[in-house]
Amino acid sequence: MRAYLDQRAGMADDGWSAAWTFDVEHWGTCGQGPDDDAALADLAARCELDAGGSDTAALEVVERVDRARTGDETVFDRDRVPASEAEREATLAILERMRARTLALVRDAPPSVLAYRDTERVLPSYAWWHTVGQLALHIADTESRYYLPLLGLPARERASDLVTELEESGAHVRRVVARMAPDLAASSDRHGSWTTVKVLRRLAWHERGELDVLARLVEQAAVEKLG
Repeated sequence: MRAYLDQRAGMADDGWSAAWTFDVEHWGTCGQGPDDDAALADLAARCELDAGGSDTAALEVVERVDRARTGDETVFDRDRVPASEAEREATLAILERMRARTLALVRDAPPSVLAYRDTERVLPSYAWWHTVGQLALHIADTESRYYLPLLGLPARERASDLVTELEESGAHVRRVVARMAPDLAASSDRHGSWTTVKVLRRLAWHERGELDVLARLVEQAAVEKLG
């Protein structure tokens, strides 16, 4: 499987590397780790590759970008290829499935659980989403007020409560994705370069990754009898 390495991407933690695949079967899958090898191993594990040996033996690194050299938010050459309908449909399916899970967790969570914070959780230095409720809001903020506007696509204002925000943001993003042009591209000094394919893969990845953390935090809160 082809792998694309974003060196020193700093997504999960400051300075960490990220490894991606563009295979539709594993669309939106990203491995992360403190160095390149760890990121590739994480990607292989997430894609459940069985190479009969090394965790990364089934991965072929075909492109590398070094964010520390090129600046914030780089693109692979592969990101510049117009998005296929298969990539769009995969993104829409993932978004719908993940939002249903996020909403189920948030709707069932009492205020004490939404306010729960794991003080042992390691976050990037810029992160503000410490509690369960903040993390859920971060998911909507990222999709509706970060990813889409970077390509000149319409953003939306926050709703007054968290459940409504998740419902309306999810619907808004799916509508925009369904009709967005396959070959959009934009860049800025502040946010780097973005394309349709990059936004699609990041949308397909982001909530799925955060949802794993969200579910764990809710479970921890229940164990501590906050619910």
